Amino acid sequence: APKEFKASVWDGLKDTTQESFSYLGSTEINQIDDRSESQLWEAIQTSLAVIGVEGEKMISLMRALCIVLQLGNLTFSPDPQDAEGSVISSQDELLKLSHLMGIDPSVIENAITKRKVKAGFDWIETKVTAADSKDSCDALAKKIYAQLFEMLTESINESTAPTDLDVNINSSDHKYGCISMLDLFGFESFKVNRFEQLCINYANERIQHRYVVNNFISVKEEYEREG
Repeated sequence: APKEFKASVWDGLKDTTQESFSYLGSTEINQIDDRSESQLWEAIQTSLAVIGVEGEKMISLMRALCIVLQLGNLTFSPDPQDAEGSVISSQDELLKLSHLMGIDPSVIENAITKRKVKAGFDWIETKVTAADSKDSCDALAKKIYAQLFEMLTESINESTAPTDLDVNINSSDHKYGCISMLDLFGFESFKVNRFEQLCINYANERIQHRYVVNNFISVKEEYEREG
């Protein structure tokens, strides 16, 4: 992404590269399918705009991704004052995350390096080891990433579901398309199998048979061509 766009998402992102984030690491691959990173970025922006992810919504999405990546940069070490506890040793990375999230660094550190346990009617705060703190940090990153995935899925569903059920999908005067899916191998059996279910299962079996026969024929013809 251009530096200007990075700066609009988060000041700390402007001069970063892939190697700046532990979750991404380093790679020698600069192109995918003969397209450069800048070309891929343009394609991503265009695709997201189609499902309504643009403007401030796009900025929010990118910031959430930055939070995920920045969480991966946090490192942990044993607490010098308590061997059973832990602290965030990468304070500079914690400050960046604090600025990005708008949350005080101490709040973030306590949330990751401590755990609340309910004992009866009371809550007891306990410290956790550096390894457990790292696991908690990774779990938080995974949860945020999962929420982003669900958000994108909902955006896709909303943008591909016409409110007018009578819309003509073959018409060129609307923005909706049609995605058709066929389960060739589906066979359902319920406690009560009525006639319509019999028709569905029979049709599925016939379609599967046709597919298998055609597939074998095409493979046979390919083998014959190859001798």
